[in-house]
Amino acid sequence: MALRTNIGRPVAFVRKIPWTAASSELREHFAQFGHVRKCTVPFDKETGFHKGMGWIHFSSEEELHNALQQENHVIDGVKLHVQPQKPKALQGDQTSDEEKDF
Repeated sequence: MALRTNIGRPVAFVRKIPWTAASSELREHFAQFGHVRKCTVPFDKETGFHKGMGWIHFSSEEELHNALQQENHVIDGVKLHVQPQKPKALQGDQTSDEEKDF
């Protein structure tokens, strides 16, 4: 089974997303920097609102770099905090979803 990971892939981590913003607005905003392959905004099951953070998956490192060069990302009057996604270190029984050849 081929599995994937974000390690080495062009992904931006976005914080301070206003609760009024939908993932479609994030996708539209970041599309100005390149092709957005995926936009993920997790929701809180108890409140029904998103958690104010998310991930933008770009097609290339250059597109991610373009987005990171922009100083002000503003949606619904709120300045977003955008940074490159850092790879998580695996600990204990955690597994990676990295592509593997068996």
